Amino acid sequence: MDDDFFDSLLKYAQKKLGKDGKKNDFKKALEYASKQFIDVIKSNEENFVHKLNHEYDGFNKRNYLRWKTAFQKLQMLHQISIDAGMEFQKQFLKYPEYETDTLLGVLMQQHANACRITGEIIHLLKGGYADAALARWRTLFEIAVTCLILNKHGKEAAEDYVKYGHLKSIEEIEEYQKTAQKMRLEPYGDDEIKHALAIKKFLTANDKSYHWAQKHTKYGKFEKLRDYVGLGKWSHKYMLASKNIHANYYEMFSFLAMSEAKTDMLLIGQSNSGMTMPAHMTAISLSQITSAFLTAYINDENTKLNYISSIFSLSLIKQYSDEVGEEFLKCANIKENEHVDECK
Repeated sequence: MDDDFFDSLLKYAQKKLGKDGKKNDFKKALEYASKQFIDVIKSNEENFVHKLNHEYDGFNKRNYLRWKTAFQKLQMLHQISIDAGMEFQKQFLKYPEYETDTLLGVLMQQHANACRITGEIIHLLKGGYADAALARWRTLFEIAVTCLILNKHGKEAAEDYVKYGHLKSIEEIEEYQKTAQKMRLEPYGDDEIKHALAIKKFLTANDKSYHWAQKHTKYGKFEKLRDYVGLGKWSHKYMLASKNIHANYYEMFSFLAMSEAKTDMLLIGQSNSGMTMPAHMTAISLSQITSAFLTAYINDENTKLNYISSIFSLSLIKQYSDEVGEEFLKCANIKENEHVDECK
């Protein structure tokens, strides 16, 4: 299926309908060709998609072969983090006073989100989408900043964080209400909107700049919160991740996936380049989030929790986090013709 095929079909349609130089004849020919083209596509859809899947699977195999040992390290880190979180959850749920603890509940939820997002990033990396993986890391980084603040300021900060989540849900309701009719959706009733706005007023005390962390850190902007937890040095990496979310203009050579390209070209699909940065940054952020969860209340003298398992897990996680970066660098530096022999 290519341009030549469509051109041939268009010429055939013109011949069939006759040519007298009228625009209407060309329009009819184009409509006829389009219909025939659609029919051909539909009749061969399974074969076309099978070919595409074959090419996609072939790339995935070659990409995995190049980065195999590095992917293994990242996947092991991912699974160890999941297992460590589940083990810590089992421990604190043994105590009734911790079953409904807000800090543990929020950190547990954020850790679960981080584990899921890490799985998404691994999938994107294996699929050859390094820049998409970097964009997804941005969320992971934001979770890390949040969890570090919560770990430091405890239960009260966690409660404010939950309230802020309710506030954001109300803002979603307001935005939904603005667009409901245009999107042919059923709007909320007047009483529902009044109730939501009353809750919003209560939560914010009419402070339009309200942010959950402001009371605890004196800051509400993410840039300041990032600095507050000692992650200010990541500002440039965060900016790089953000550019893949917004529709700004960038040269193709600026993308991670084009880092090994020898000529300028338009990238429209997969690439086996640029995996190291998003992979290692993912490992670091996941480790930070896991640590914040597993060490909740560790400085509380009255805590009933035992942190021996947590400390052991974090030691293992730290080791794997370092090895992720080292292994991706190793695979990145292997030349194309050496991938099969050295990175398997």
